[in-house]
Amino acid sequence: MKILKISTFAPEGVFHGFGTRDFTLKELEEEFRSYRILQLKQVHSTKILVEKGGEGDGLISRKRGTVLVIKTADCMPIFLAHRDGEVIAALHGGWRGLCNGIIPAAVKMLQEMGFSPSELEAALGPSIGPCCYEVGEEVFECFRRNNLLFLGRGKNLDLPSTAELQLKELGIGKIHSLPLCTRCHPWLFYSYRRGDRNARMFSFLGLLEIK
Repeated sequence: MKILKISTFAPEGVFHGFGTRDFTLKELEEEFRSYRILQLKQVHSTKILVEKGGEGDGLISRKRGTVLVIKTADCMPIFLAHRDGEVIAALHGGWRGLCNGIIPAAVKMLQEMGFSPSELEAALGPSIGPCCYEVGEEVFECFRRNNLLFLGRGKNLDLPSTAELQLKELGIGKIHSLPLCTRCHPWLFYSYRRGDRNARMFSFLGLLEIK
């Protein structure tokens, strides 16, 4: 199995896929050869780029025939899409991004573009789960500093629940998820915590071409 999808996440004119360890960047580029593919040099920031790739951790596009790509190996790919396919956003969601506000930053940018949170749907891809994600003091300090609730089990952070809570508080209309732990499923995913230091999965969110 190379690509996983959430069947309920199907805004008009939008397509997506969460790549497994068997899905390569070359395959993605060949699959969408006629599309404009936007990628990032991800740096665990809250910087979001509009209609262009570069250094940052989020992408936004309104142009048909565009594919946004997020790379992960324990962090969470987070997708946002207008229910009628008017705009899409793809975010790289690690603890730094979630703690420092990449989700609110993206929603604010979409609001400034004229899109209400209630008109947006979100899809949360596979990430390391609270079963496996023990974190240190710097993570707790970041959550305290930003007055955020630390969701998890003891010292283990729950990335999916943290993202879902932020999305709900921002008024996102629908939230879909694929709650699979990347560390617990070595036959499906790479995991940084399991020792896959340089390997990444490629997930994508796109707007269908107009034909």
